[in-house]
Amino acid sequence: MQFTAPSLAVILAFASSTAAAPLEARNETLQDWQVTKVSVGTPSGRPGSYPWASIVANVTDPNELNLGPASSDGSDVIVSGGSSGTNCKAEWFSGENPLGRTWPCDAVEDGYWTMTVLEGTAGFSSTDFKLKFAHVPDVLYEGGRYTATYEATGSFKVGDNLSVLITPAKVA
Repeated sequence: MQFTAPSLAVILAFASSTAAAPLEARNETLQDWQVTKVSVGTPSGRPGSYPWASIVANVTDPNELNLGPASSDGSDVIVSGGSSGTNCKAEWFSGENPLGRTWPCDAVEDGYWTMTVLEGTAGFSSTDFKLKFAHVPDVLYEGGRYTATYEATGSFKVGDNLSVLITPAKVA
């Protein structure tokens, strides 16, 4: 097989542009996260009673996450599915506003989880609120750091909606 100079130049240009193209993590379809616990505590208001309000929640991400190819060997950096944000606890002094504040969940291997309290359908109350969970896988592999951020928000309103499945999206 013989190549002419122009066709060889085109083949080389195509091959080098393909090899130089950055590799990106696959855009996988993510399964819903499952909220396995939500509990709310509010102070009674009686003199001498505990003055802190709280929301405690647990969430599980069933997804195996691909953080992209490793720069060292090109293999995919994978975080196993089943990571859980447990004991995500928002705690604030009675009369203060918890909205927009972010609290950590218990430590996990290969990253961390956070929970943010948001307004419900009619403002915020202990019976109507939203929780935004963030799962941040953070992995060291062959000297390189690989991370991503996934978020999902659930609505929790007594008598109306108590979400147990929430849809995540990759945000960073």
